[in-house]
Amino acid sequence: EADVFAIHQEGGYSCVEVFFFRTGQNWGNRAYFPRADKAMPPEEVLGSFLAQFYDDKPPPKLILLSHRVDDQELLSEALGVKAGHKVEVSTPQRGEKKDLVAHALTNAREALGRKLADTATQTRLLEGLSNVLGLPRVPKRIEVYDNSHIMGTNAVGAMIVAGPEGFLKNQYRKFNIKSE
Repeated sequence: EADVFAIHQEGGYSCVEVFFFRTGQNWGNRAYFPRADKAMPPEEVLGSFLAQFYDDKPPPKLILLSHRVDDQELLSEALGVKAGHKVEVSTPQRGEKKDLVAHALTNAREALGRKLADTATQTRLLEGLSNVLGLPRVPKRIEVYDNSHIMGTNAVGAMIVAGPEGFLKNQYRKFNIKSE
C-alpha cells in the first residue's frame, strides 16, 4: 500500500498529483488544485494538503513525496496514530520509488498546464462576451437556470454556474418546485 504525491507550481497555481497503489497495483491517479497563497513554497502547500487529504480517509503504510515537508516525522507519527499502524512518509532520492515520484511530478506539470490553458481560454471567452454585450466589466460569475417537469408534474429547477476558471460544479444547485 502506498500513495505518491507530487506538487508542481506555475503562474501562481499549484497542482498536487496523487497516485494510489493498493495490493501491488496502481489504482489510478488524480490531480488536485489546492487554493493557496501564491507566495507559499511547494513544501508548505504540500504539507497543508496532506494534513487535509487524510482527514476523512485512512492513510496507507507508505507515502512518497516529491518535496520534503516541514515536520515530516510528526506527520508520519500522526498518520500512524490515526491509521493504527506505522506510516512511513519519505522523499525518495533514487531507485524505483524516485521514478514513481518523477512520473507523478510529470503528470502534475501536465495537468497544471492544461488547467492554465483552460483558464486562459475561459478568460478570453468572458472578455468576448463582455464586449459583445457591452458590459461595464468582465463577468465573474454566470448562472444558468432551467426548469423541467414530467407531463406537468414533478417540477424541478436546476442552476449551473460558470466563472473565470470554467464550470464551478460544486456550486450547481437543484430545486424542487412545489407550487406555481
